[in-house]
Amino acid sequence: MDVATARFWLDTIAAILAVLWFAGAWFVMQTGNRLAEPLTGTADVAQDPANVMQRFARLLVGNRPGSPLQRATIESANDREVRWSTLGAFAHHGTARASGSRDRARVEWEIVANRPALLWTARVLVAAGAVVTVGLWYALHEFFVPNADEGVRAQVVQMVQAIHVLWPPFLLAGLARRFRREPAEEVRRAVQNAPFG
Repeated sequence: MDVATARFWLDTIAAILAVLWFAGAWFVMQTGNRLAEPLTGTADVAQDPANVMQRFARLLVGNRPGSPLQRATIESANDREVRWSTLGAFAHHGTARASGSRDRARVEWEIVANRPALLWTARVLVAAGAVVTVGLWYALHEFFVPNADEGVRAQVVQMVQAIHVLWPPFLLAGLARRFRREPAEEVRRAVQNAPFG
């Protein structure tokens, strides 16, 4: 591999990796913004609001293993409102409020996710990805491209190794998004099932 070809492949691979890094940084930033916004929802239930709230609170306390609400701690509960919080991967604070008549309740809930360690780790890896990508490009550009040995110049393809620090932010931010969604889906299920609990 001649010097011009080695430089071309090094720069091409580095450009592709830079696009991937920017995509990962954007995805992690958007995930952080999304986690800062509360998730809200509503459900209409054919039952007295007080009964719905009592049964919803019981469902929170006795939630099944593996549920995002499994470790819920009820902070306050009355006939119209239940407040809870959870720890672990699905850590969040939630509030459910019921309004309506004796035979029809409208339940509105709001869930605010805690900033998970996954998101912090994803941000650290985004920073590490920038350092590794630039550092690897510099080392290959300065020490491998100008080398007199063609075999050494061919090692510029090792630039692809930077991918190992560029894909984890996508995984971690994706998991953080999933851990944000699942409690809301579980609350909706619990509210809908409250009349039958």
